[in-house]
Amino acid sequence: MKVTKGYADYITFLFDDEQGSPIISNLLKEEVLIEKCICRVVDTITGYYEKRIEIKDSVILRLDMYAAYIYGGLTITNSVIGYFRLMDGGYNREPIIIRNCVFLGEVDFDESVLKNDIIIEDCIFLKGHDFVEDIRYAVMKDEYFKVKI
Repeated sequence: MKVTKGYADYITFLFDDEQGSPIISNLLKEEVLIEKCICRVVDTITGYYEKRIEIKDSVILRLDMYAAYIYGGLTITNSVIGYFRLMDGGYNREPIIIRNCVFLGEVDFDESVLKNDIIIEDCIFLKGHDFVEDIRYAVMKDEYFKVKI
């Protein structure tokens, strides 16, 4: 799935079979790339994401990843995010990397379980960053916690 260079009011990750028909399965096997996009809402359906989700050079008012099991990891770079929630999810087999971003509102990692590195570097949090305690609680091993604010 690739969304590039444009405006989208609402992006959600749907699960289809090979013929394009909606299916019951909640496992997305393809990579997701959102690049140079302006979007009001990016919303993941509760599910399992086998490949990396990557957001770069974008502006997103609300990035809501509730109960997303991001096995393939997550990368957010050079983006402006209004509100970000990765709640009741995580379970990443690959790193979560957030770099060179500006967060305008709340950042919520509450009740997530992080099973690999979380790297947050060179970001600006206009509403503060009390989410760090959520992350520290969520990581399965101390060495996974790599936050440099």
